[in-house]
Amino acid sequence: MKCRFVKPIYQNRDDGYCIFLYHTEDTGVPAQAQNSFYKGRGCQFTAIGNNLPDTDKIEIDIQGKWIKNNHGMQLRVDTYEEILPHTEEGIIGYLSSGMIKGIGPKTAQLIVDKYGTRTFEILDRYPSSLLDIKGITPGKLATILSSYQSSHALRDLAAYLTPFHVTPNKIKKIHEAFGSNALDTVKNQPFTLCQISGFGFLTVDEIAKANRCRLNDPMRIEGCIHYCMELEMQEGHLYQDKNLFQKKVYEQLNHGYNTEVVSEREVYQELYRLVQSKSLYYEDNALYPAKLYGYECSAAKKLATLLTQESIPATGIDTLIAEAQRELGILLSEKQAEGVKKAFTHLVSIITGGPGTGKTTIQKVLLYISEKLGDKNVLLTAPTGRASRRMAESTGHPDAVTMHSAMGLTNDEDCEALPDMLEADLIIADEYTMADMRLSYEFFTHIPLGTRLVLVGDVNQLPSVGPGNVFRELIQCGVIPVTVLDMVFRQAENSRIAVNAHRMQENNAMLDYGTGFELVEVATAEEAAAIVEKAYREEVTRLGVDKVQVLTPFRKRGDASVDSLNARLWDIVNPAAPDKAEIKTGKRSFRSGDRIIHNKNRNEISNGDVGYLGSIYEDEDGTPLVKLTFSEGRMVDYTTEELDMIEHAYATTVHKSQGSEYPVVILPWLPMFYKMLRRNILYTAVTRAKEKVIIVGSKRAIYQAIHNTGSDNRNTRLGERISREYYRMLAEKKIAV
Repeated sequence: MKCRFVKPIYQNRDDGYCIFLYHTEDTGVPAQAQNSFYKGRGCQFTAIGNNLPDTDKIEIDIQGKWIKNNHGMQLRVDTYEEILPHTEEGIIGYLSSGMIKGIGPKTAQLIVDKYGTRTFEILDRYPSSLLDIKGITPGKLATILSSYQSSHALRDLAAYLTPFHVTPNKIKKIHEAFGSNALDTVKNQPFTLCQISGFGFLTVDEIAKANRCRLNDPMRIEGCIHYCMELEMQEGHLYQDKNLFQKKVYEQLNHGYNTEVVSEREVYQELYRLVQSKSLYYEDNALYPAKLYGYECSAAKKLATLLTQESIPATGIDTLIAEAQRELGILLSEKQAEGVKKAFTHLVSIITGGPGTGKTTIQKVLLYISEKLGDKNVLLTAPTGRASRRMAESTGHPDAVTMHSAMGLTNDEDCEALPDMLEADLIIADEYTMADMRLSYEFFTHIPLGTRLVLVGDVNQLPSVGPGNVFRELIQCGVIPVTVLDMVFRQAENSRIAVNAHRMQENNAMLDYGTGFELVEVATAEEAAAIVEKAYREEVTRLGVDKVQVLTPFRKRGDASVDSLNARLWDIVNPAAPDKAEIKTGKRSFRSGDRIIHNKNRNEISNGDVGYLGSIYEDEDGTPLVKLTFSEGRMVDYTTEELDMIEHAYATTVHKSQGSEYPVVILPWLPMFYKMLRRNILYTAVTRAKEKVIIVGSKRAIYQAIHNTGSDNRNTRLGERISREYYRMLAEKKIAV
């Protein structure tokens, strides 16, 4: 039945489900399904489905079944096809409907003025001819063609997958991964979807069952293996015990069935095949994803090489330390002086300590002595943009950069680093607890022999978001010189933050509450949200929005989650106004003046960078654009599709806050957060504050977190590999001598 969109009745942007009103001149619409209020030509009816077209610029041929429910008779859509228009007016409408990226109303008019009703023939057979159109560059043409060619394939894919509750964003991921073959891949090799981030095995299993895939099909078993290994990586593990992992896969494959549908032997055979094909790596009863095994082994060998290289220790360090103290107006503790000496008597060393123990002071001294020794190139770096900029501010060295940008890892995680080595006499890497195994592998392999490397961080903070526990493993390997700073220097009101952080690490839950470290006791998340809002109003009024940060363990669950608190605080800080532009993408809305956080590495903008949303405007083709502004004058223009890379930043997760510092931190901490009540999460949240912490919650939840350290364990063998490689290389050198 041919019809055209009229208006939405209901639309869920998350899962694609929608109820739309359509118009048709087809006489086959049942009388009880027709909109009785419509008196024009033809009739109107209601259709329900997933990801149905919501533009009146195109006509569609829709297929489905009439069903009767509490809302009357509606058409449940099974499939639909777009009908390309044949008139110039219709073609202009289609091109400018927003379905094809890169073409707005003005460009559509120019194209049709030149090619008329042959426009689609030109797009299909002679696309390069569009370069004759004013404003269409080769880059823009590539965008137009990609969108035009993929629109049909994407809609077919969406029509097939949405009944399985696959969200539009995940459908886009599938299309990006498999291109024009996506639908065929989904139908014939559904378990390859498990290799795409965010796909649960159960969802893919349902799709496979719909295609009558055998329950013991090797593809199903392999898909489950990849899925289970992804779960291990999300927990931070580099490997899992083979027997435990095999059992986990076996149970997942047979979950929900009364009888065994996949045997243990079949699971073992598929694991063996994946090991033989080098998709997995087996070593001493441990199963690794092949990439992670390579990262761990290569990083260990490179570190051992750096540790065993021949070098001449710098001389006169004691004199230079004394000089640095006089010139900088500081007094180093015994431990701080020890850390400086180790940095200049060894080519690789580590400095670790909690808040207020003087890590920044040591870095200033290292930079002073490095200059006096004649070092020409010094690299200050950190895993995130915020951490590197804070490093620049605290040390007075303006050129601190992220590890990603230093190595050319400027885009997403699949980007390859530039092959060039990091040319520097001294490299100081701060906040190293945040560096995962992959980033550390890239970093260590880019350090040339002869470079002095100092790693700095707080080992008691949360480990990296990605797999590995690198900083802790480096400290515990036993062959890298380590300085542990344990004296707290911060005084006055904010000393309670450092003192309480120190008590947490001693398993002491008797915290000192008062000025600078407050506890407001509440019983529920609803109460907590109200108190957080009140405290936020007061602190923002006193200091400004940039100096106050709400942190919480959960992103989505309950009134005290990131999503709920951001929605609540948004209207406080940046309320709607007639003269304030807004833009919507999916279920999220943004308005001019919003404080936002970037959630991906992209070119000059780093994951975790906080900035502001500026103007919302349209380009010459009518495409909506948003201008984002970050520190140091960095600005980018994003389309609505690219806004999935930002979030509101009034509240954020504790994990996202790593590498940052704020004058004031407001922290809801409730028993309902039981899965997140861990010492390292509480410690990380508290130590983000420089002047004041306001905990909104209960002492019971605080006690539980301080005494809970079990979740720090991650499966990794980096430390033992470094030690083994170190002693092997030393032995080889002695034999050679």
